[in-house]
Amino acid sequence: MKSIPLLIAILILQLFAAMAAELNALSPGTNEVHIRHDGELRRMIITTPQSFDRKKRYPALFCFHGAGGKAEGQSRRWSPQADKRDIFVISAEAIQPFSKWNFKDNFHPRNDDDVGFVEKVIKSLIANKSIEPTAIYTTGHSSGGLFSYRLAKELDLFAAAAPMSCGMAKEAHEPGEKTHPISIIQIIGDLDKSFNGSSNDRVTMYSAKERIDIWRRFNDCQSEPVTTKHGEKITLHTYSSLSGHQVAYCKVSGEGHHLKRELRDAADELAIDFLLKHNKEQERPLKSRRTKR
Repeated sequence: MKSIPLLIAILILQLFAAMAAELNALSPGTNEVHIRHDGELRRMIITTPQSFDRKKRYPALFCFHGAGGKAEGQSRRWSPQADKRDIFVISAEAIQPFSKWNFKDNFHPRNDDDVGFVEKVIKSLIANKSIEPTAIYTTGHSSGGLFSYRLAKELDLFAAAAPMSCGMAKEAHEPGEKTHPISIIQIIGDLDKSFNGSSNDRVTMYSAKERIDIWRRFNDCQSEPVTTKHGEKITLHTYSSLSGHQVAYCKVSGEGHHLKRELRDAADELAIDFLLKHNKEQERPLKSRRTKR
């Protein structure tokens, strides 16, 4: 009779083999993929370029929906970038019907291992030689944006992050001792409920200015930004460091939690431009312990 540890090891290998088989079966365009993680069957929509070449590694954009959403929403929003930018677009789905990302342990009634799920997918795609390890990015709306902050803090796998229309949780999302430098662009309307920060008995959210300042100092970025206008309503403030990392704050004037479509599309283009110019291989910290400014 096989020992329990051996049976567990065999089961884990079988799960990885099943996931590898799904990833090996990726085809050009839209692919619905399911993997089992932590006892739950997880769902993703992976969009590859129409020119998809299995011998090539691609940059990868992970996108995360807001509370109550499904993978289709962010996939529709971002999948056109697969052909336009020659990248993978991976729209992940929170466990249904709960449909909320675990952006902070013990905040929701359940503590799903969403971080472990994303980490497993990334490492599998890297092992499968499908994506470029130094060009992996995350974005998300609302709950998905909060989750992107958590990923930026906890996983040294992303070159840059673009949280959108969301807060940043105090005592949960601040970079810690194990956090690695990562470029971040935050996009938010100045009428968004999280723009000025908030606090209740469950969580305190930093204001837009406070959270940008936290990551600016962590990444050793200069204190004065380069400011550019993009139309009448979009203002982009970009803080840069000598190591190449950047922190950017994109404010959309007169807009709330959901940006008007034309403004959202323009902000998305700024976000994807920002993300894709960052690469982990090219950006290294100047010293192991950064001095806060």
